[in-house]
Amino acid sequence: MSSNKPHAFNPPTVPTPPPTYSQVCITPIVSTSKLITLAGQTGISSGQKIPSDIREHAKGAYKNILSCLKAAGATPRDIIHVRHYIVKTGNPDQDGKDIVDCGWGELWMEFMDREASGHRPPDTVVGVAGLAISGLLYECEVMALVSG
Repeated sequence: MSSNKPHAFNPPTVPTPPPTYSQVCITPIVSTSKLITLAGQTGISSGQKIPSDIREHAKGAYKNILSCLKAAGATPRDIIHVRHYIVKTGNPDQDGKDIVDCGWGELWMEFMDREASGHRPPDTVVGVAGLAISGLLYECEVMALVSG
């Protein structure tokens, strides 16, 4: 990237989004640093059936996050902030739990232990009524900073 302007793109290793956004954006901070912002990643791939389990959504989202970060020259260890969106389902077994206890959190920690040596960046957890596509239960946004 030779420009000092943000560069938004779609890695070939994650689903192509609607034309309203790109999956990844690299923003130069200073000549030796770049801010990487990812669109919300979900657990579905192009042409794949939407899973019915939030844990499956989370696993797929983390796989897509890893692919996006790699495409931008970053790793999960470079993450500086995370935002998790969890859909209220109407299922009393699921919705009766605190949002942080719905099954995605353990998978996030496993992912960060494996891919980022246990790095725990700040995060925000938000319960929502719905996401972009009916049936989605989980979405995760990530920002990363790479220096050097």
